[in-house]
Amino acid sequence: MPKIINPASREDWLALRREDVTSTQSAALFGLSPYCTEYELYQQKLGALTDEIQANERMTWGTRLQDAVALGVAQDMGLRVRRINTYWRHSEEPRMGASFDFEVIDHADGPGIMEIKCVDYGVFKDTWSDDEAPSHIEVQVQHQLEVANRGWALIVALVGGNTVKTLRVERDREVGAGLRKAIAAFWARVDAKSPPSPDYARDADAIKRLHSNGSGEVKVAKGDNYLHSLALAYNAAARMEKDAEARKDAARAEILTLIGNASKVIGNGWTLSCGEIKGSPGTLVVPEMIGTYVGARAGYRNFRLNLNVKE
Repeated sequence: MPKIINPASREDWLALRREDVTSTQSAALFGLSPYCTEYELYQQKLGALTDEIQANERMTWGTRLQDAVALGVAQDMGLRVRRINTYWRHSEEPRMGASFDFEVIDHADGPGIMEIKCVDYGVFKDTWSDDEAPSHIEVQVQHQLEVANRGWALIVALVGGNTVKTLRVERDREVGAGLRKAIAAFWARVDAKSPPSPDYARDADAIKRLHSNGSGEVKVAKGDNYLHSLALAYNAAARMEKDAEARKDAARAEILTLIGNASKVIGNGWTLSCGEIKGSPGTLVVPEMIGTYVGARAGYRNFRLNLNVKE
């Protein structure tokens, strides 16, 4: 049986997550997560990088809608569901944990899990199919089933805010065993302080955050040919970036000359939104700094091109 923990607060829940590989993180161990790599996850568990995701408006509304979606699907499918507010750990792999949305109870096939996703229509069309969710979500649900020792789950996708798609997922014990093995190997790396090789393209931001402070040391690398080649490559890319920015500015200037003060332009397979964004005087600080405004912003012209045809 899994170990079930009732966190006293969000801070307690976050602390529990930091001690484990959770269901939303395990896809990173197989290169399947769109949000995190194994290298970044390693640095998070080592404590070198933070792993807390800053909530945005889409995430906030997704959470708010979960109860309505779960109850609506339960009513449509004749199910009984209840929210799970506890944190669970695997009975044999103590650093493998999971949080859940809802569980299905009093079902003929035994208790199940209900995982709810609020999905943009375009994302659903591009990355989901009629019988399969994206790989990282399939891994997440198999991880949950392994931790909870449950036989099945429902993935419920609220698509575009008004259409519900449901997928039933059966527990795959071989996948579960593979997850346990990968998580144990990952923690062995962390304990040995042996990082996985970074993917420099995907891990660029993580590496930038890891090395955000200079030590004042002067490093002499005149004999390092590989570092020299990287410096040349960086310089060439920077020049191309500068040239591309100049070309973009020139194209925008010519477009504005041709369209004048129009706020929207509809072309052959493209639209251009270029309305005015009003400025803000900022906030008046009182009383100690009376008369001083902070956060002022000058108005500017929006310029957003949506291209629906191939170049």
